[in-house]
Amino acid sequence: MSTKRLHFGLLSLIVVLAIAACVKTAEPREIPSGASPDPTATPAPITLPQDELAHDSRLEWWYHSGHLESESGRQFGFHFVLFKADDGFGEPNYVAQLGILDVETGEHYDLSRAEAGTRQVGGGAMTLGIADWVYGLLPIDGSHSFAADNGDIGLSLDMEATTPVMLHNEIGWLPTEAGATYYYSWPRQEAVGQLTIDGETINVSGTSWFDHQWGDFFVLGKPAGWQWFALQFDDGGSLMITEARGIDGKIADTYGTYMSSEGEVRALTQVEDGIELATIGEWTSPTTGATYPSGWSLAIESLSMDLIITPEVNDQEVRGGLPAASTYWEGESWVGGRQNGEPIAGNAYVELSGFVDPEPIEWMRRR
Repeated sequence: MSTKRLHFGLLSLIVVLAIAACVKTAEPREIPSGASPDPTATPAPITLPQDELAHDSRLEWWYHSGHLESESGRQFGFHFVLFKADDGFGEPNYVAQLGILDVETGEHYDLSRAEAGTRQVGGGAMTLGIADWVYGLLPIDGSHSFAADNGDIGLSLDMEATTPVMLHNEIGWLPTEAGATYYYSWPRQEAVGQLTIDGETINVSGTSWFDHQWGDFFVLGKPAGWQWFALQFDDGGSLMITEARGIDGKIADTYGTYMSSEGEVRALTQVEDGIELATIGEWTSPTTGATYPSGWSLAIESLSMDLIITPEVNDQEVRGGLPAASTYWEGESWVGGRQNGEPIAGNAYVELSGFVDPEPIEWMRRR
């Protein structure tokens, strides 16, 4: 595959990284049988494990983030994502990214691979090779694995879901101004594997969160974007909250999904559930110059929940594998507060997208 072909595919991928930028919550509806799998006004039901696999859509991603600990108690945060972009002119293009935070030292590591098309390697329902990295999904709901490294830094994990699936917006489908997306999560996966830091390999285990999205939609770029929160509470509950910005940079929607410790799933909307999200502080990247929110208060009236979310480390930007405008912040965080008047705490991962300015167009730069 030519370099030009790969570059064009990566440009297509840039367009799809603002999926939550203009979400408008769909009204719950009965899903007709035999509906088209394309994200239209009548979405098809999500069927697992089949829908864990790749779809014929403009954009798709498989996304893991989580919290790991070594046998000696050393703590790490990680995120791994595989993006697939299909421009309709040949094989899809793939970009994989790995971020690792060493909580003890505050050091954040950022690795990536890109490839035009992938290779089926090994067994399993879907086991893909992206350059020298491997991502696999087993023919079992919520069972995934990946292996990614550059020699000195790397991570390989096996992950298995320990909760029911979480369908967002009740039916696992969200319409937006830039298209529509299917979207579900496995909010808790048991993760076991090996982490390499500065050439030292150690055994780790912990909990991960998995997101899967696909559809025919486009990215809008700054000032559009989103703030996304994945919270895993110590009591076994899980919460996803997204605040989406439209093309004018104003908040277009705030929505979420809550899963109780018993596995009961509840869709949340800003109006009906009284979601209030506020930024406490900010941080400016010395590398990109982007200013990100840093620290948040989150209140959800219907859940009697008042929370504070705090980043573990400020500098957790992810820059590898994509152009500067697609740089985002993906951070290990922690959450504390009260629910029903009682203390509540847990781990969190936060994603901040649409805060980096695009590079100037050359002919405009010279004016």
